[in-house]
Amino acid sequence: MQSRGGRPAAAMDAVLLLLASACLLAGVLLHLFYRRRYSHWRRRGVPGAEPSFPFGNYGAVAGGRANFLQVTNSLAAAHRGVGYCGAFRWHKPVLLVWEPELVRQVLSADFASFHDRGPPADRGDPMSQTLFNMDGQRWRNLRSRLTPAFSSAKVRGMLPLMLDVARELVSQTALEAERSPQHEVDMGRLLSHFATDVIGSVAFGIQCNTLRDHDNEFLAMSKRPFQQTLRRLVRHALIAIHPRLGALLPFKRIFPDVHTFFIDLMKDTVEQRERHKVVRKDFVQLMLQARSAELADADDPEHHIELTPEVMAAQGFNFFSAGLDTFANTVGFTLNRLAGDEELQDRVAAEVRRVAGDEHAAGELSYDALQGMDLVKRVVLEGLRLWSPQDVLVRRCNATTRVGDLTVEEGREVLVVASVNNTDEDIFPEPARFDPDRHTAENRKRRHPYAFLPFGEGPRACIAERFALLEMQLALAVLVRAFRFSPGPRYEREVQLDTKTIFHSPKNGFPLKVEVRHFDK
Repeated sequence: MQSRGGRPAAAMDAVLLLLASACLLAGVLLHLFYRRRYSHWRRRGVPGAEPSFPFGNYGAVAGGRANFLQVTNSLAAAHRGVGYCGAFRWHKPVLLVWEPELVRQVLSADFASFHDRGPPADRGDPMSQTLFNMDGQRWRNLRSRLTPAFSSAKVRGMLPLMLDVARELVSQTALEAERSPQHEVDMGRLLSHFATDVIGSVAFGIQCNTLRDHDNEFLAMSKRPFQQTLRRLVRHALIAIHPRLGALLPFKRIFPDVHTFFIDLMKDTVEQRERHKVVRKDFVQLMLQARSAELADADDPEHHIELTPEVMAAQGFNFFSAGLDTFANTVGFTLNRLAGDEELQDRVAAEVRRVAGDEHAAGELSYDALQGMDLVKRVVLEGLRLWSPQDVLVRRCNATTRVGDLTVEEGREVLVVASVNNTDEDIFPEPARFDPDRHTAENRKRRHPYAFLPFGEGPRACIAERFALLEMQLALAVLVRAFRFSPGPRYEREVQLDTKTIFHSPKNGFPLKVEVRHFDK
């Protein structure tokens, strides 16, 4: 005789069996989907490392063992001689290229098929309306407005603002060296503060004074968006699945308080400029002029971008994103190498002294004097080669195109791994050696124009290249003229990288022994 509870129990068993079957079926379908997807490059004869479920080739990023740039570099370096390889971000196939002629095709020759970066700007988030995120005609319209801000004449006009901060950098370096029992100073930290003060002055029109005030709110706010957080990982994971999924999240690209801080800052600056008729040779002033001018796209409401204070704040913040840690780490790394090469460091100091004198103050350094420091520029370029801020350039294929012998489908993400060439023995013999002579005019002519791309290339190259090079040359010139750098107790010739940052960053900073430089009269 069957018990009264038999039927409910049987029904429950049936439900559980159905759920188990559904889960099993979903698992089988997911396995077949990934198996098929992960054979994408193999079926096309494209070499690449074997992916793993579910992160593809980027499991180390999800696990915090490496950052995106480090993993991408290692994937490309493993196939250095081929010039390209395939990889997977989650289930999505991505193509990595670095052979100079293929790079030229993607960045310039076939730019019409690779003009977007992705992920696209979210029109509901003003702080995402940056030149980096824009695509299509909106990008072209915005770039046409912002590019004149970084002409030679405009950058020359910004130099006095940079010189004010350079004097403070020299002063604070001397003060910290004097206070340290072993005259050891973390130059990475000071250079980060220098960059913050320079960009704050040029991009937001304010004096940040982070070189003196290390607890400055501006410094704290500018650093936070570069921290690797769960929120950032979730957004990147969704974008890896589909570029527009990130826009569905309830939180913005950057932290809400940071978002509000920079927008309010720009609003206050714009209000003060307009109310008191203040004119200053900086990025804010140039954006205000662009906003007031007659614009070619004003009759194109679909692609018109009004330079509101919010959008101006986004461009200023983009300035930070592109130029804060990349500047500090590149110049810090260069100083780190000079500290281990006394002869080269003395040659640099001698050139600065010959061109601009040996005073500690930065005031007499002119734009023409900095442009005349050939060795300083070559040292900076060699630092950019070995500590490349533009390791990976992201492009999205807009129309199916042949790149070399490969067919790149519409929608495919292409990663130009420019840094692989920086350590290629065929392009740079003895690539680990720090040698500024690689960048003489004669040696530059000998190599492919797309073999060394510290600021990218093509229509989407960095528009602030002149500004960035001037800032790096200025910082290096005033520091090496004023001080002698040498290895201290915590010196690392081979700098350990931090795996939890977005950009290449030193795990332990750039601690160097700093002494006042004395020239023989």
